Amino acid sequence: MTGASGWLGSVASDALRAAGVTTQEYANLARGRFLAFDEIGSPPEGDGPLLLLHFAFLTQDKLATLGQDEYVAANAEITRRMLDWVEREKPDAIFVASSGAAASDKPIEQDPYGAMKRLDEAAFAQAAESVDARLRIARVYNVAGRHITTPELYALGDLVGSALRGEPLRITASGDVVRSYVGVDDLVAVVLAELLAAGRPQLLTFDTAGETVEISELAEAVRSALGREDLPIERNRDAEAPPSVYVGDGSTIAELLELHDITPTPLADQIRQTAESIQ
Repeated sequence: MTGASGWLGSVASDALRAAGVTTQEYANLARGRFLAFDEIGSPPEGDGPLLLLHFAFLTQDKLATLGQDEYVAANAEITRRMLDWVEREKPDAIFVASSGAAASDKPIEQDPYGAMKRLDEAAFAQAAESVDARLRIARVYNVAGRHITTPELYALGDLVGSALRGEPLRITASGDVVRSYVGVDDLVAVVLAELLAAGRPQLLTFDTAGETVEISELAEAVRSALGREDLPIERNRDAEAPPSVYVGDGSTIAELLELHDITPTPLADQIRQTAESIQ
C-alpha cells in the first residue's frame, strides 16, 4: 500500500489489519509501521493474492507550495516508480485512487492535478492489462469519516471543526455549492470487495457519490448531527454568483454497494465519524 499515512490509506490499513491480511505500508517518510516510499521493494511473503493499493499522490494544495514544474515532476516520479513495480511484481489486482478532477479536459498547464490524474488512469490501465491484473479506479469526489487529514481544506471538515469549537458555521461562498458524500469506510469496503470477488470484470472505473447536498444544507446537517443547533450559520447569498458543483455519477457505486451487501453510511453518521477524528 502506498500513501498509507493519508486519509484513505489509513482507513484501508485498518480494514486489512482487522482482516488479518499481511501488509507492507509505504508513506512519504519512514516512521512507525510505515516504510519510506522511496524504498519501495518486493512484496511480503504470503499465500493469498497480491494486491496493490495505490493512494500516493501529491494533492492539489501542494501545487502552490512547490510550483507547477516541481509538482508535476514529483507526481510523475511517483507514477513511474509504481508502474515499474507493477511490471516487476505482477500483482493480481490493483486499486488506484484517482479524483473527480480527472473528469476535466483541461490541459496540464491549466490544471496539473486533474490532467495528471487522467494520465495516471490511462497508464495504470495499460500496465494492469499487460500483467493481467484486475484494476479498480475510483474517481474520488467527496468522502467523509474516520482519519480525515487537513480537515480545514474540506468544506465538511471546516464546518465540523467550527461546530466542535462552538463557533458560528461560516460559509464564504455566495453562490450554490453542491457536494455529494460517501463514507470513507464504505468506499474502502467496496474497493476491497471488488479486488477480491470472483467473476468480476478486469477493469472498472467509478465515481464516488452519495447523499447530495448544497452547503447550507450540509451546515444544517452538521449542526443537527453534532447537537449544536444553537450555533448560527453565517452566509451572504448572491443569486447571481456562479455555482460550484463537484458531484460524481453515483449510479455505479450504488450498484457496487448493493452487489457487495454494503449498507451506505447515512450522512449524519459520516459527520459524527468525521468529528471523532477531529476532536
